[in-house]
Amino acid sequence: MIQLHTLVGSEARHGSARQSPLVRRVLAVVFTVAAIGSVVLVAVDLIVGRPAAGDLFIAFLNSLATVWLWRTSSETERT
Repeated sequence: MIQLHTLVGSEARHGSARQSPLVRRVLAVVFTVAAIGSVVLVAVDLIVGRPAAGDLFIAFLNSLATVWLWRTSSETERT
């Protein structure tokens, strides 16, 4: 069985870790969860009456990262 840290480490030495579909897929899932959590925080801020500007900015950045990662991971699968 191949250990994940060995696989990632060997790919990093060859400069292909950023091009790995597995790495992009995992990052896309992580940023998707973060974007959903940020939107929930914005909703809670609005319900409680706190200013939501900071959380809204973070939700926007997480959403941009999510869209970019999902698009690049799907492009990598097609090629």
